[in-house]
Amino acid sequence: MAHHFRMTAPRDSGRVSIRPAERADLPAILEFRLAMLEAVFPAPADLDALRRDNAAWLEEHFERDFLAWMADLDGRPAASAGLLWFPHPPGPTNSKGLEAYILNVFTRPDARRMGLARALMERLVEEARRAGVRRIWLRASDEGRHLYEDMGFRPSNYLQLTPD
Repeated sequence: MAHHFRMTAPRDSGRVSIRPAERADLPAILEFRLAMLEAVFPAPADLDALRRDNAAWLEEHFERDFLAWMADLDGRPAASAGLLWFPHPPGPTNSKGLEAYILNVFTRPDARRMGLARALMERLVEEARRAGVRRIWLRASDEGRHLYEDMGFRPSNYLQLTPD
């Protein structure tokens, strides 16, 4: 699915700038994703393969069905968050069928507790609502759960099967 939604303009408040990610940000997005995965999951057996596969995924999906926002602190990437568009068949509560999955929410440890993740989340939710999305979903780490619940995210009735 081609990404056809225009991202809104960046916001700047002195030390912190919240802006749409550009292709030049892919290395930082990749590093943040790998750091997030390391924090949430046990160490993977093949980190090189994980890096390679994620780099290829980002190259393929960026600006197509995946967009990201960056939070720069003093001109340096400090946090990022991404949004993946999911087309679904239209239904009674979602006539467009479009959903949004939030992923890769990560803040460098030295930049935490500054509201960067919240600012990024607000921008992604704004983007999804502007596109007419009726369902925005995510997976929460223990550390991030309070922020998401505070923003109105609630558990749903989805079940999951992960074949071995």
